[in-house]
Amino acid sequence: MSSTKILIVEDERIVALSIQTKLERLGYTVTANVASAEAAMASIVPNCPHLVLMDIKLKGKVDGIEAATQIRNSFKLPIVYLTAYNDDETIERAKLTEPYGYLLKPFESRDLATTIEIALYKHLMEQKLRDREQWLATTLNSIGDAVIATNHQGAIVFMNPVAEAITGWKQEEVLNRDLSYVFQTIHETTREVVENPVSIALKKCITVGMANSTLLITKDSRKIPIDHSAAPIKNEAGNILGAVLVFHDVTEQRRIKSILEQTNEELELRVAESTAQLRDTNAQLKAEIIQRQQLENKLQFALSKERELNELKSRIVATISHEYRTPLTTILSSTELLENYADKWSSEKKQRHFQRIQESVHHLTKLVNDMIFIDEAQTRKLDFHPAHLDVVTLTRELVDAFRSQLTDEYSIVFQWKGTFKNAILDRDLLQIIVSNLLSNAIKYSPDGGAILLELIDKENQIVIRVSDEGIGIPTKDQPHLFESLFRGSNIDLTPGVGLGLVMVKESVDLHGGKISVESEVGVGTTFTLILPFAPGLEAGG
Repeated sequence: MSSTKILIVEDERIVALSIQTKLERLGYTVTANVASAEAAMASIVPNCPHLVLMDIKLKGKVDGIEAATQIRNSFKLPIVYLTAYNDDETIERAKLTEPYGYLLKPFESRDLATTIEIALYKHLMEQKLRDREQWLATTLNSIGDAVIATNHQGAIVFMNPVAEAITGWKQEEVLNRDLSYVFQTIHETTREVVENPVSIALKKCITVGMANSTLLITKDSRKIPIDHSAAPIKNEAGNILGAVLVFHDVTEQRRIKSILEQTNEELELRVAESTAQLRDTNAQLKAEIIQRQQLENKLQFALSKERELNELKSRIVATISHEYRTPLTTILSSTELLENYADKWSSEKKQRHFQRIQESVHHLTKLVNDMIFIDEAQTRKLDFHPAHLDVVTLTRELVDAFRSQLTDEYSIVFQWKGTFKNAILDRDLLQIIVSNLLSNAIKYSPDGGAILLELIDKENQIVIRVSDEGIGIPTKDQPHLFESLFRGSNIDLTPGVGLGLVMVKESVDLHGGKISVESEVGVGTTFTLILPFAPGLEAGG
């Protein structure tokens, strides 16, 4: 906390000094303690605070809400309101400024510290998300082919500059419009409308590659020959989030193809002419016996020329064949398309580039969803809908889904005892609990082995136990397992961000249950959960 700098904006001097004293006792640095919006704006540049504590009622013409708007727009600093006002009108105005906290006076030092730390953490996570989104946008904008991304309904969410140049549409003109508004295609020969490849990719959840017999109708009604393909974008759960369309103008390739075909025809004509000349020469040699030596020399010369021409033809045909195939090869998937983005790239580098893009989206999507879950749980905004549930059937379905993805080195044993007739649980949260525990058991059992999942109906409680024979958890790490982003000291090379067990813990807490762990390094790990059959309605917050 000693490195965290805070600006206080409070017009009641005694209150302001009290807040400053609390902050300094908590270990924070107060950069300034001002009473007006004007003084706050003037204090930010020279002092560079990390967070602003803002009273809503201030001296001067500008109140705290207007001041917060100016600070957010100019400096992107997190704002926490400190106020005695909690009427609906004030809260609605304050919400528009997207504050990171809202504390009602009077408040305790602990509440103040907690609100500040959560605000700083949320601000840091939002900045990381913005940075990653900017990195992804920059990457897509630098790609040599045209790229258009849509949501799961086929509405445009992104166009790179190449796509804008080819279609004639600007991204701001078509955002949230259906792709068919921009990407209209017809068959080059029949002039019939070609079905949108993104529609096919979204409907069938497959990668769609189209032959190079398609014409794109641009904004100014020009018809451009293109190669294109589309692929669905899915999250870790396999749900379709949208689709990506990649295409490029093949006009230049068509021109090169035409030149190559013309060259080939000319070469064939020259070969035919040379062959005819050879036949005439042979006839003359037969007719002019007395000039045999001279004709023989001519024949040897002609045969030599024929060999040279045949060798030349072979070399040209080989070269043409290679150069002809390369620009005309249909890019059947987005990976193959990316392999042709830059001539100077090696295939390995282009493949790694594609994988990095694909893995970042998936990882960001999962990370964002997990962080939203954690945030909603911690702020008591997470939906909680307990209802009568067939626990055994749901668990068996999850086990079967995992079994279908495992190799022979792994096995999952599912056992249950009891009827579970009175179980009232949240279906979605139970799926999160079981899926994360099974996923961890598999992930941290690199050498395979048996994984045991047990359900026990015990005195109006459900006992869930997941055991593995994996790498185990060091004793020093076990107290921190349910902390956000914590990862064990012995799993550096295993993928993950340290949110799975946090989500399990939050789901268990919402049910009013308990979770414990027993583990030994090199032997394995067992997680035991106890959930009440009918959690109280207050658990949902």
